[in-house]
Order: sequence, then C-alpha cells, then structure tokens
Amino acid sequence: MATSLQLRSLKAELNGQLTQATLRLEGEARTGTQHLSLQTQATGGLSGPGQWQAQWSQLRAQWQDTRRPGVWTAQLTQPWAMSLRTGASPGTAVAPSARASSTASASPASKPQGLTLQASAGQAQITGPEPGTVALRWQPVRLTTVAGGGLPRLQTQGTLQGLPLAWVDAFGMDAAPTAAPSTAVPGAASTSPTAPTLAPQPLLARLGLATDLLLEGQWNVDTTESLRATASLRRTQGDLRILSAEPPAETTSVSTGQGLGPGSVTTITPASTAATSRGTPAGVRQAELSVQLDADSLNARLQWASARAGEIDATASTRLQWGADAAPWPADAPLAGSVRARLPDVGVWSALAPPGWRVRGTLDANATLSGTRNAPRWSGTLAADELAVRSLIDGVDLQGGRLRASLRGNQLELTEFQLQGGRGSKARIPGQSGNRTQAPTDRGSLSATGRLTWSDADTASGTPPRIAMDLQAQAQALQVLVRADRQVSVSGNLRAQLQEGQFSLTGKLTTDRATIILPDETAPTLDSDVVIRSAARDREAQARAQAAALAHQKAEQAPQLVPAKPAVIAITLNLGNDFALQGRGITTRLTGEVDVRSAATAGAPPRVTGEVRTEEGRYRAWGQVLDVETGLIRFNGPYNNPSLDILALRPNISVRAGVQVSGSALAPRVRLYSDPELPDAEKLAWVVLGRDATAGGAEAAVLQQAALVLLGRRGQSPTGNLASRVGLDEIGFKGAAPGEDANTAALTFGKRISKDLYLTYERTLSGTLGALYIFYDLSRNLTLRGQAGSNSAVDLIYTMKYD
Repeated sequence: MATSLQLRSLKAELNGQLTQATLRLEGEARTGTQHLSLQTQATGGLSGPGQWQAQWSQLRAQWQDTRRPGVWTAQLTQPWAMSLRTGASPGTAVAPSARASSTASASPASKPQGLTLQASAGQAQITGPEPGTVALRWQPVRLTTVAGGGLPRLQTQGTLQGLPLAWVDAFGMDAAPTAAPSTAVPGAASTSPTAPTLAPQPLLARLGLATDLLLEGQWNVDTTESLRATASLRRTQGDLRILSAEPPAETTSVSTGQGLGPGSVTTITPASTAATSRGTPAGVRQAELSVQLDADSLNARLQWASARAGEIDATASTRLQWGADAAPWPADAPLAGSVRARLPDVGVWSALAPPGWRVRGTLDANATLSGTRNAPRWSGTLAADELAVRSLIDGVDLQGGRLRASLRGNQLELTEFQLQGGRGSKARIPGQSGNRTQAPTDRGSLSATGRLTWSDADTASGTPPRIAMDLQAQAQALQVLVRADRQVSVSGNLRAQLQEGQFSLTGKLTTDRATIILPDETAPTLDSDVVIRSAARDREAQARAQAAALAHQKAEQAPQLVPAKPAVIAITLNLGNDFALQGRGITTRLTGEVDVRSAATAGAPPRVTGEVRTEEGRYRAWGQVLDVETGLIRFNGPYNNPSLDILALRPNISVRAGVQVSGSALAPRVRLYSDPELPDAEKLAWVVLGRDATAGGAEAAVLQQAALVLLGRRGQSPTGNLASRVGLDEIGFKGAAPGEDANTAALTFGKRISKDLYLTYERTLSGTLGALYIFYDLSRNLTLRGQAGSNSAVDLIYTMKYD
C-alpha cells in the first residue's frame, strides 16, 4: 500500500563551495500518523577524492505518533564531526609496483570498493513523553563495509545515564483515537476547545506497577577481528511500587494545536495524584541485566534484589551461527542456564489481587536449563510455605499452605500441596429448623497432587508444543466460608484434566455443614424518579463510556482466544444433612443433590439438574409462622431459574390454609392456599387469625394485620420482627367471640417446641384472664390439645376434610 510523505514549513539554506559549505535546514515531515520535525546546522564538504567530511554544530529532532501522547526529542549537546571515505577495503594488499603504475590501467575488480565511516566522540540528550532526560555519550565510532557483502566491521562504545524505567509506558500504551483538531480562523478568536478524550491506561498501571527507577547502561561492540559485543543496564536510583486496587490517577489527553501542529495531544496528569506516590515500595537494592556475545557464544544474566519483591539470579547461554542462508539461532542450538528465585513475602503482590483479597506466604525456586531451543529441558524444585488466601468480605480464610513441586525435563510434578481452612465463625441457626450441630472448630484440609507435561515443538510441521495436565484434589471437612453469617465446610474429590486441548473438571462434593443467613434488609436506595446531577460525575461517566468503547473496539479487532474443544464440567454437589438456611422470612434445612454439567453450546452457562428439598422449614408471613409442608426446588437447565413447588401452612388450625409458590425463580406465582378451597378473604383470615373471618370483629383484625404487613419491611410485620427478637414464633391478636364481652379479646404468644409440639399463651386485654394451650399433633388429622388457666381441660380434636 502506497504511503504519502508531506513536507511542511521546509526551509533550507546552503552557502559556500563543494569543498566547504554551510547548511541550515528546518522543516516538518508527515506520513500517516508519524510526525518528524528537524532543525540542523552543519558545515563540511569534499576533502579529497572519494572523501567527505562534516561537522554538526546544531542538531535537534522531534518525533511523535499522534495516536499516542507526548513528543520524543533528541539533540546534540556538543559539536559532532563525521567523515566518509570510499576506496580499497581495509586489509586488501596492493603491490608497490601497482602503486607506481597508472591508475587507469588498474582493473576495478582487482580493488574491491568499500565504505569507511568515522565519527568523533560526542554526546546528546533525549527526552520523552514521560518525565526524565537521558544523557548519551559515545567514543569515536568506526564502521567499514566490504563491497560484495560480508560482515561489516564496527567499533563503538559508550554510556547512557538517567534512563527512566517509566518510559516503557510510551511504548506499551495502546494507541488512542486521534482527536479532531480545533478549528481556528486567522484574526478571529478560537472556537471552543475540543472535548477531552480519555487517554489509554499505561502499561505499568495495567500491570499494577509504578516506578521512579533510573537506569544507566553501557555498550562495547568490536567486529574487526571477530564478533564481540557487551551491553549492560543497571539501576542507579529509585524504587518500584506495587499499586493497590485503587483507580489510577486521572489522565486526560487534550488536543492543543501546538507542538508539531494541529492534532497534537498533550497529557495532563495532576501532580497530587502521581502514581509513584501510591502503592507499596518494593525496596529495590539491585537490578541489572547484562549480555555478552563472543563470536558464536551468547551469554546473559539477570540479577534482581529487593527487600519485599524477592530476589532473582538467572543466567542463560546459547550458541548462534552466522551465515547468509542460515537462521542466526537454529532450532538445535544448545541451551544452558540456571534460575534461583526467592520471594520471602508473597503478600507484597496482594495489591494486584481483586479488592479485599490478600495473599501471604514464601516462594523459593531453583532450576537448571539444558537441551536445545526446540527441546528445552528443565530440572529443579519449586517450594512454597505458609501460603494463605484471605477475603474478609467473601468469608474466605485459607491458610497454612505448603507446596512442593519438581521439574523433570518437560514435566512439572506436584508432589505435595496442603491447605487448611479457616478457623471458623461459630455461625449457627438455632431451633427446630436450624443446624443440627454446633459450628465446627476443626479447619479441615485440602490436598492435591498431579502433573503438568508439555511436548516439544515440531519445527518441520509447524506444530506448537502441546500441554497436558492431570490434577487430583481431595477436601476433608474444609471450611471454605467462615463469615459471621455464613459457614460452609465441604468434603469430596475433584479432578482437573487437560488432554488434546480439552479441559475437564469432574468430581463429587458433599456439604458437611452449612449455615447461610441472608439479610432481611438491604441498604436504602433512592427511587427511580430521583436524579442527581454532578459535573464531576458527568465527566467520570463520559470517561467510563469512552474507555468502554475503546475496550470494545480493541476486543473486536484483537484475535479471539478460542479453546480447541469446549470444556467438560461434571460435578455432583450433595447438600448433606446439616445445610441450614435463614432469611427472607424462611428458616429451613436443605437436602438433596444436584449435578452441574457443561452446556452443549460453547460459551453458555453450565446446566444444573437435580432436586433440593426443605426439611422442617418455617416461613414467616403476615405476622405468622407457617410450616413448610412441601418445599421442592427442581433444577433442569440454567442454575438461576429452577422450578418452584412450595407450600407453607399455618399450623394448629382446623383448615389447611397458607401460601403456595409455583412457577420458576424468574417468574414465580404466589397465591393463597386452602383445603378445602375458600375465597381469598377467608384464606387470609385463616392464615392471619387462625379462624373464620365471619367471627365477630374478625374483619377489623384482618385489616389490622394487613396494614401491619404493608407498613413492615420486606413483608415482615412489626409484630413478627418483635417476636423473632424475643425468641417467639408468634405475637398476635385474638378477637372476642360472638356474644362475648369485648374484654375477652386477647393477645396471643406462640412458640414451636418441635415439629409436632406447639405452645400458645393468651392474655385478655382486661388482664383478668390467661390461658396456656399445648398442641400436639398425633397424626395429620388427630391433635391433642391441653388447656390450663381459668378452665383446665384436655381435648382430642379430629379434623375431617371434605369438599
């Protein structure tokens, strides 16, 4: 595809003769998004046959890619001289008689022509988009080429100082859309400035790092006799910071119309929010990388030492081959190396974890490298101790971890992995429908073994290395959740495999004990008709929208990573016999078993099949405590939309009345229930009052209970909340019977002792009479009632249902 080159504001002035001339040049060149600005002044000319020399007294160049913020600037800080000569290549012998003879009789083929470039010592400085200035110094340079090919002969050495590591952001930052230039009319005021555009997040920030490290380096290259080169880069000052999960400092790119021309982008970062002021310092003491090339032998070494970010000492060596038709680094090139790494505190990297998560532990690795480039072989050990993962918000507190692994050729074998659960939260739901056992004090354990293998790449067929994995894990009463309102411990086996590009996860888990307490209330929120306007929030929302659009565009353009085969998931989860749930008005134990299977369609959520049942459940509604007679949750598809079959009845009344829930979780159907079938008003009366609504004064009581429900929170009446706080199941009102004095109306207090035993105490409003009732269900239709108070009696009540 052809590219156009545009020259703007070009000014050139040449004075003198061919042997001595002065050149002044100033201008801009553009091609696509690349802008180059050059200012130079040089003197020079021909100094003899085939010889040319020049001296720069001024040289300044600026370069910018308009898709990225900032400008690169390089300029000489002292005059610099250069000479160029063409003629016989150095090392070509010429006989004395040939020198005396006429040059016209000499054949050009007998004197191969070459080019010799010599430059004096000099120095320059470089500035970039990120703060900092690099001082570049070099010794005299000599470059000789040989006509007809061959390795050029180069001699150069020099140093650089003050190189900021933060400059990697200028190269690792994704390109941002170019802002439209502002419109200006000569002699008129400028129009409104272009709206700020969100700058892409720098590379270091995406990695969770910030730094003010400064580096110095040196190089020495000499190819006159054989290929010899050395280069090194090391830290001189500064530190590395590991950022927290806080949002990065706000950075805005504004089209200013200055610098290299319209459309230039200037980055504005508030000094008060500089990245280097946040995060955890790593305490870097040493950071050095050195490379040495001697003929065909290449050696490299990396040394890193810090107080909190660990230590690394790695070496590597290989052999290169030089030839016109051969690759410099062949597939069968031998490899040799070693890695010694130690991280005394893994917790320093907790800032890179999701918000609220913390890790802890030590890591130690020792390995050696052998084999060839196409078939590397590793041998060594990997050890970690005191591993811990913690999130107070999620209730995860895994600790006491220990890992031992060994590297053998192309295999990593996990010989030992141990992890203990949390210390326990003592969470427990009391009562007949709650937990059967106390909260465990044993933390439980998780152990795992397995191996990871990879094959060598096949360069002939272009087949990349293949990875295979087989891991087995076993949990023994592992406490995976230890929050004050949630406690879960599980046991079982899991197996993770990767074969022929397909990942599979299989196993069976059983809940040993669980306590899940759901909040009956949530934080207050504003109504939908309340709108808050804020300029700061508007700018933040606009920035988020631009960032989301940029990320979406990048995701569409980037190649998608698609697994060769869809993952296979087959996990069976058994809820055990002590899985207690409380919240949203219900208290119950859950039993049953569900199977989690991967969906047939790639990318779809897993399918869940199975049935969960309630056991001795109770449901609080309209200020009453209902018994969950039938509680079935059937899964046969997506996990978030099971079918519901729930029937909750009020106990100890002559009519079966309550609430029935059917349909699905996403579309539930709730209705009043009675057996025999009654009008809804009478159903509500039986559920709320425990008697027929036609009894004297009952209509007012029904309305009172309904009002209490509407004024309560989440369907809970104030009386229901009060009852739960004092440890009762019911606090209600009993109206006067037909023909009796109104003073016989009474307050009732109820408490369920067991599934079949229920106690009720009544106290009249006048305070003169009180009675204690005991209900015991002998069967579904036969109930034994005992009464003590002004009248003492024992009744046997038989209930017959008919249509």
